[in-house]
Amino acid sequence: MDGGGPAASPEGGPAAFHLLSRWELGCPRERIWDTLVDFHTWPRWWPGLERVVETIHGDPDGIGQRATSVWRGPVGYSLRITIEAVERAQPEFLRGVASGDVVGEGTWRLTPVAGPTDGPGDPWTAVEFDWDVRANRRWIEVLAPVARPVFVGGHDRVMERGATGLAAHLACDLRGFSARAS
Repeated sequence: MDGGGPAASPEGGPAAFHLLSRWELGCPRERIWDTLVDFHTWPRWWPGLERVVETIHGDPDGIGQRATSVWRGPVGYSLRITIEAVERAQPEFLRGVASGDVVGEGTWRLTPVAGPTDGPGDPWTAVEFDWDVRANRRWIEVLAPVARPVFVGGHDRVMERGATGLAAHLACDLRGFSARAS
């Protein structure tokens, strides 16, 4: 079940989170795009993602596609999140609206970047995930004023494990993982 109500922009307060993760992969962005839009494979390479189920297929471009996922954080709690694709610009941009245990939106950006050498080789791609949400579970809302660092650290760890898993899945190099919250 969703945490109630439609997804909305997160409001301020300790239960609102703006989280930005970024890393680079030695891989063409088209390959990364294909993997990100094929969410059925995510549980194979993204530790912490227990399951994902498509509930609405969406139009031919993927707009309106909806999937519900269950994530387990590194400190043991689970979050159930439904994401609906609302904007796609292949192969550079994906935006989805979240509902369930968090509400708000997430955006993936894939940008070509220079590789570690100036010579020939696989292109490199910067992968950026911007997650602007607020908690929609009572216990998180209550604990957020004191447990915010735990929640942010848990998210950062899940994203780092996702970056590592994606690199392994695509058999490419990973560099420069970073995460920050505001």
